[in-house]
Amino acid sequence: MTLFRLLSLATARYLRLLGARRERLRLGDVSLVYYDIGREDAEPWVLLHGLGSVAASWSPVMRGLRRSCRMLVPELSALGGTEAPGHGLGVKATAEVLTELMAEKLGDRPVTLVGLSLGGWAAVRLALAHPERVARLVLIDAGGYRDQDWDKIESLVTLEDLAGVDRLYTALFVRVPWMMRISRSVFLKAYTSPSVRNVLAGLTEDDTFDDADLARLRMPVELIWAEGDGLFTLETARAMAAALPNAHLEVLPGCGHAAHLERPRALVAALQRFRRAQQVESATGGDPWQARSTSSAWSARPPATPLSGKKGS
Repeated sequence: MTLFRLLSLATARYLRLLGARRERLRLGDVSLVYYDIGREDAEPWVLLHGLGSVAASWSPVMRGLRRSCRMLVPELSALGGTEAPGHGLGVKATAEVLTELMAEKLGDRPVTLVGLSLGGWAAVRLALAHPERVARLVLIDAGGYRDQDWDKIESLVTLEDLAGVDRLYTALFVRVPWMMRISRSVFLKAYTSPSVRNVLAGLTEDDTFDDADLARLRMPVELIWAEGDGLFTLETARAMAAALPNAHLEVLPGCGHAAHLERPRALVAALQRFRRAQQVESATGGDPWQARSTSSAWSARPPATPLSGKKGS
């Protein structure tokens, strides 16, 4: 049995302990594994994990919201048991498959769509293609914004050895969690697997989004960003927030790109604040952001960095 098969089985067992139901949806040549947790009539959320990760990375959020929300949490690659060409779903394929999943499980109910890193990139693409499906959008250290230093990003996520893992860890963490320290070799196997390499190879400039794209997103958008993100920087978050018509930026101090691993409680608290603010807005018809205490760092946009035709991550 392969390492990743064991990882998939361990994920399924762990999430079942939280009350999640493991299900599978077949769509053409894709067989999507996903988890369904919470009451069927509860507020619908969809959670999209990042590159080289699995649905279990959302477990703190699932624990925090399972009593009040219904969450669909898909596995976006073979690392979690999903079967797809190339062993993983790219940005556009994720948006297409998730649209079908939401229609199958939720009918025409719009969702709070939450995406982290590559999952955030796919979430933007889904919201652009089907805005009627997305009531609220939450982007956590999301990729995909066109005006970034893509040479640096590509060099960080292209791993060949443990030295490369250590370089990427400096972007992902301010203080490396003990579990990640002892699992460097597993992390390397994941990032050198077809599930990751084929997705990276398939990304192009056409998959990215720019200010004009973001300006089309009229729903409330919450940007939750790690202060020390060394992959998609805080300056990128500020630029995205400036381009979005209805956005709020909350900065999580003391962590890097992988805030869900380094400061999971802070991330769950930020999501709960966003949800409460939206409930206030729904109840009063007012502007929820006016009453919020925030560590947002709003500023003028930094100069754009040419993409130079590079692929994303």
